[in-house]
Amino acid sequence: MKIAYLYRGRPDLKAMIPADVDSVVLDAGPGGVWEDEVLAQMKDVDAILVSTEPINEQLLAASPNLKIVQRMGVGYDNVDLEAAAKRGIPCCNLAGVNKEAVAEHGMLMILSVARQLATHHNNVMEGKWKRLLRSDVPVFELPGKTMGIVGLGNTGYELAKRTFAHGMRIVYNDIRDIDPERVKSVEAVFMEKDDLFRESDVVSINTDLNDQSRGMVDARRIGLMKPSAILVCCARGGIIDEPALRDALNEDRLAGAGIDVFGTEPIDPNCPLLSAKNVILTPHVAGLSRESMSRAYEWAHENARRAVNDQQPKWVVNGVGS
Repeated sequence: MKIAYLYRGRPDLKAMIPADVDSVVLDAGPGGVWEDEVLAQMKDVDAILVSTEPINEQLLAASPNLKIVQRMGVGYDNVDLEAAAKRGIPCCNLAGVNKEAVAEHGMLMILSVARQLATHHNNVMEGKWKRLLRSDVPVFELPGKTMGIVGLGNTGYELAKRTFAHGMRIVYNDIRDIDPERVKSVEAVFMEKDDLFRESDVVSINTDLNDQSRGMVDARRIGLMKPSAILVCCARGGIIDEPALRDALNEDRLAGAGIDVFGTEPIDPNCPLLSAKNVILTPHVAGLSRESMSRAYEWAHENARRAVNDQQPKWVVNGVGS
């Protein structure tokens, strides 16, 4: 089995490749254009394991032996699903592979923003001992507050369990039908999206990037939120209107935000959120942990073997063979 690893920035990649796999490590050029010398190496590739490189018609046309495109994560907005489906190539993600890691990071963001951790840390590092000993101190406890979760899938549910354990009331919105047992276990209540933004003390975005979610958290929806509320997103860049969020934070129309994903990655030096106050920013690392990375490679290689051995692979997202 020959696998093309389209995965830049992994110095330990060789150690993750099974001994019996013939491999080639490639990446796209500027603007996501595949160079001819790179495409020439795809002619006998059986499987692709890809991080964020573009899977497009150009690459697929150069891969006549390809049997699977395997994303090394949950999102798949860098993959041309339709082009692969026309060629009968299943595209798969790794649903749930990093749900614990992302939920933990989301919980970290919520607690850090609610308790103004970054501000306190920076003050102490600068030699400032600023203790706000008054009843209107701008931090809050979670018990009794409303947690609004947009997307109660694998990651959203893991976050719901954690916030429910902190005594929060769970409301959610999802375009899919959610397992009633999952909903019952955290006493979650379905709410229309606008109502969720209006009533929640914390809103967490846990949905894929798609035609319905792109730009979903815009100025209007941010305007529905309480001035005391916080917004957290560890999902995908492109869902949140970054200038609108910056303005709401800087004008005290929103208490804080925790953002792990951005419209442009690596982050653009002119990203509006870099000039926002009361925000914690991290570089798209919510899903990364020792455990999740190990699981990802184990699951991905197992799924690639299934496809190469003419078995139906798991987690197909473009409908081929499912």
